[in-house]
Amino acid sequence: MSGYVKWKLDDPQKLQKRLLELERTLPDELERALRREAETVVKLASSRIPEEQKALRTGWEIGSIQRKGETMSIEIRHSSPEATRLEYGSGPDGSLQQGRFMLALALAELERDWPNRLEQSLSALLMVK
Repeated sequence: MSGYVKWKLDDPQKLQKRLLELERTLPDELERALRREAETVVKLASSRIPEEQKALRTGWEIGSIQRKGETMSIEIRHSSPEATRLEYGSGPDGSLQQGRFMLALALAELERDWPNRLEQSLSALLMVK
């Protein structure tokens, strides 16, 4: 299915100025957006921790943003080994149990919603002030 888009450019100089400004501020904006996404993942993962282990809902840590070339990454971890056992499904004695995959499911949910979130973020960035 094809669609048509009508785009009207009222002030080309204003757009050019905004794009130059974005070129300067985009790295910082991307870092803020990545940190917000990490905070969303932590909230989603925490909400999946069972009530009987609700003490584990705190203890999540968001690391600093790492850059390698054009790639940016951020580490999300939990300070308790019990959270790892709950995530992947091993008991304290090494026995196997059903994993909850709180963090994995939170990341999958974020990835599923990513196109909409990205569109909203880009629209906000491109809005001429």
